[in-house]
Amino acid sequence: MNDPIKKFIQEHREAFDNLEPSADVLERLKAQLRPTPVVKKSFFKRYQRTNWLAAASLLVGMICIYLLTERQGQGETPPDNSLAAAKQPIPAATAEPIVVLPTAADSLATRTKSHPAANEGSALPKKRENLHVADMKRTKPAPVSLAVRLADSSSASIRLAAILEIEQSGKMDDKIRTMLSTTMNKDANTNVRLAALDVLSRYLQDADVAAVFASSLATQDDPLVQLGIVKVAAQIDHVGIEEALFALARSPYTFAAVKDEVYAVLLNQNKL
Repeated sequence: MNDPIKKFIQEHREAFDNLEPSADVLERLKAQLRPTPVVKKSFFKRYQRTNWLAAASLLVGMICIYLLTERQGQGETPPDNSLAAAKQPIPAATAEPIVVLPTAADSLATRTKSHPAANEGSALPKKRENLHVADMKRTKPAPVSLAVRLADSSSASIRLAAILEIEQSGKMDDKIRTMLSTTMNKDANTNVRLAALDVLSRYLQDADVAAVFASSLATQDDPLVQLGIVKVAAQIDHVGIEEALFALARSPYTFAAVKDEVYAVLLNQNKL
């Protein structure tokens, strides 16, 4: 596409070339093309704020040193003039007689001499100490009996310790057998019941112990203890034991594990 303006300018180029800009325009262009000189500031002008901060820090440091020096000077104690005053002679007219005060040892010696009975008080602490030792010996608690400890419902450990003492003693009489039987059947703690059962099972050769197990099978309400008695009953040949085993096998309230153990014992003894 032809542009008439462009074509006109190309045809009359020589008429436009004779025109030149004015001198002012050239001067302004030259001034713009000249590089601007870089003015270097001095060190103190560039860091003028830093100089003020350094001067202020120096001033504060000098004030602190002055205050510390002043306080140390005030804290010094004035020279003691008491020695110098002591060295000065006392005038004869103003001198006073020196009074010697009695010490505590002197007063004690005086009281002791005037009151001989006071010497007897020194033996009182020893007498009181001897009386205290005698009282402790008299007030020593008496050993608690096995029956009391087995009946102690406040602590299962006390009852277990009593059963352990019976086991270590190796004795079994009517009184101990009755206490262990009561504990095995009526104690509130299963571990205590089993401990009593274990001690009684060591005396199966005693006919009275076999009777205890027979009666316990009929009244025992703890399944774990029932299992223990059934296992012990397998070693006892007693009519009461056999009847108690059949009663457990027929009872609808017997636990399944106890029934299984009862049937196993009866089968081994050929009683089924």
